[in-house]
Order: sequence, then structure tokens, then C-alpha cells
Amino acid sequence: MCHNSTNNKNIFQSELPCEKKNGHSIIQEFINNYPYGVQDLIKLLECGYQITYEDRKIMKEQFPTDTYKYYATFSRLAFKLYQEGQAELITTLITSGVDLSGTIYTIEALLSNKPEYFCFQTNVWVCIANNAITHYKNHWIFCEAALKQSGKWEEVYKAESFLRKHNKLDKNEIITWKKPKEYKILKLLYPQLQVPAVRFLEDEQPDPYQTAISLFHKTELSDMLETLSISIEKERPVWGYHHIAGATAEEKINTLWHTFPHEEFLEALFYLADHKHSSSILNLLIKEEANEIRDAIHAPNTLHKLQTGLEVGRIYHPEFLLLLWELGYRHKKTEDWQKDNSLTNTTKMRLYCLDKLFDNTLNIDLKEILTSSIIQAVCLIEDIRNNRITFTNHPNWKSRINSIRSASNHPLNNYWGYIDMALDNFHTKEGQSMRTYLCQKEPGIKLDNKEETIVKETNLYKALTILYPDIYN
Repeated sequence: MCHNSTNNKNIFQSELPCEKKNGHSIIQEFINNYPYGVQDLIKLLECGYQITYEDRKIMKEQFPTDTYKYYATFSRLAFKLYQEGQAELITTLITSGVDLSGTIYTIEALLSNKPEYFCFQTNVWVCIANNAITHYKNHWIFCEAALKQSGKWEEVYKAESFLRKHNKLDKNEIITWKKPKEYKILKLLYPQLQVPAVRFLEDEQPDPYQTAISLFHKTELSDMLETLSISIEKERPVWGYHHIAGATAEEKINTLWHTFPHEEFLEALFYLADHKHSSSILNLLIKEEANEIRDAIHAPNTLHKLQTGLEVGRIYHPEFLLLLWELGYRHKKTEDWQKDNSLTNTTKMRLYCLDKLFDNTLNIDLKEILTSSIIQAVCLIEDIRNNRITFTNHPNWKSRINSIRSASNHPLNNYWGYIDMALDNFHTKEGQSMRTYLCQKEPGIKLDNKEETIVKETNLYKALTILYPDIYN
């Protein structure tokens, strides 16, 4: 699908998402140069470009249907990866080929209840399932999970044609993965899909994310905890689980805590820790068993799994994180954070902010601090402080700054007054303010100081007074 060519015009190089090239919109330029501009489109998506309604309209009018469907769908999903802080996976998403794209079309069709991703006319869901189980066997566990999530599993499972294929599946083969990146992409794009634990083949070294995933498994206990937590959240009676002592979901969870080894219980809880279910359970246990929970979390094996899961963003639900810190968990000592290259991504910045801010006396709402846009603002300020480009895929400061300042609805514009303070008060080794330095180094950078309003009563400003006391006070 993606062709390399010496004729590639690098049409997006140093261009901004909102700017035009040769009088054309950026997507029009991509279409004009297709297929040689694919790598440039990828670079653009890696910098956080979000395709617009107008972009889709242009693509639909000028591309063949299948090509339009591909780029419209995958550009949208690429932005989701960017939001998750995983822009480095966008190349794999766009260029992986029919196995991954077909799987994604299958999942999208099922979850959105739109069979139009395929051309089947009759028995469409059975046909879609048969197509997936035949052609996308390497990713079948996600297709099956989507069938179940969408409520179409029973309809499909009754079809003899599907049942024959399903019965022939090698259960070990479908949980053996050769491409960890594709697994990671599907997990990030569709976190709601419940898939079995997988085994990665050694021919591609798994990255830390896969290592973390392998520590957390869906188990009978995690299923029970999830069901019970939903009963708590929805304030409804427990259905089933009569074998567990207790009349209410809360009592049954307490029974499970005292029945299972604590390490096993917490491992099941960590498995759920990318959803709210985990915080409901932990909150309940803290009320009853705070000391026991605290000790169990700090047991060596459990602590290792917790640290690994936090470090790669597998354990990330904000309410769960806040409860962990309430229990006394701290990710690193201050001196360890200060070591070079400790802060290298938004996940670590979240953990750093929790460590630095949790015991504050300024009544900061840490749940707000953990939101994506505020963490991105802090990351930008940290990069300004160090005069480096770490928390972004933009190639230079001009591209990074202008992509924010040129888009009126960019969330970081809400905090630009605070960013201005960083630009004026952090200095290079030669003594220049970062604003002066960047304006001289990268002409055309949009750093004109418009005297943005600075409100000192916000949660972010209070946090900045702790994170950067020399600048914000």
C-alpha cells in the first residue's frame, strides 16, 4: 500500500496542519501526490494532526471508495494513538497491511453496527465473521471479542458455516503472536475488548508494554471482581456468585479479599486498573482493610508488577492512581526523578506529578491535574525548562509551537499564559530567555507575547508553584 520513491516531495515538511501548500489544503496536496506522500501523511499524523470533516469530504470526492475508507478510518485511529501518547505506533498502523486493516474493519463494523465496511449483502454478520476467521486468524481473538462485545456472537455462533471454522481453530495458535506492535495497537484502540492473555514469539523483541501485559491476566477472579464492581457502581443487586459469602457486592468482595492470597487478588485488581472497576474495589477495601492493603501492595512481587504496570501506562485509571497514592505508594524518590532522562513521556510525567503534588497543602484537585491536556502543558513547560524536544513527535520547536498557536481550539492555548511565563523566565546557558532564543533560532515561530491572562487560583497554577517554584510564585 505504501510506496517509497525518490520523487517523494516531502510536502508536509515544516508545514503546519492548518497551513496550505501551493494553495491547496494539506489533504488535497496529499491526494495530488498520492501514493508518494504517504510517509509525509504519517509524519503529520505523528505530530497530532486530526483530519477534519472537510478533509474527509475531499478524500471521498477524489479517492476510490476503498482508498477513502482506508485513510479516513486509519487517520481517525491514528489520532487516538497520538492521544494515548503512542504516536510511534502510527507507522505500523498505517502500513501493516491487510491482516491488521481487515481486523480493524471487522472490529469497527461490529462495534459501530455498520456492516458497510464490507460488501456482503445477506447474512452480513455471519459473512463478516467467516471472513475474519478465515483471513485474519492471527488477530482472531480481537474479532471474537468484538463479536461478543457487540452482542452478535450468538447470532453468528448458530451458523453452521461459522461453527465448522471455529471448531477447527488451534487454540494455542490464536494466542501466539508474532507482532507485538499490532497487539499493542489493538489493545490501545479497543481497550473495551476482553481478549485472552497471549504469548509473544521471540523473533521480535517485545517492548516494555508487552512485558507489562504479560504480568496481568484475565482470570476467573478478575471476572468476578469486575462483575461485583459493576453491581456497586450501578447500585444494583448481585446476580449469581451464590457460592461467595455475603449478601451484597461489597460483602462478597470482602470475602474474596480474605479468601484468595493477597498477591493473586491484587494481580486481578491490577488487570482491571485501566477501568473504573478497579477504583471501586480499591476504595471499598481501603475503608475496611487499609493497613492490610498497604502491606500487600508493598510486598516485593506485587510491588514489581505494580511499578511495571504504572511505568508503561498499563495501570492508569486516574481514580485508581489517586487511591494508590492515598495508601502511601510513591513511584520514585525526588532524587531519582532528578536523574537525567527520567522524564521521557507523558506517562512518567503523570507519575512524577503525583509524587510531587500528592502531599501538597494548596488544596489542588489532582484528578484535574492528571487530565491529558494539563499533563501536556506541564510536559511543554518541562521541555522549555530543558530546551529540548522530548514529549512530542514534532521535529522542531517551530513546528511544535505553531501547531498549537495556529489552532484556536487546541487545548494548550487555554494554559498559554503559564507557558508564556516559562518562555520568559527559563533561560539558555548563554542567559537568553527561551522566547528570545527560539525567535532568533527558528524564524516564523509564533511566540509573540499577547499578554495572556494568568489566573493564579487554578489547579494548574498551584501545581506549577510546586513543580517550578522559581518561576511560578
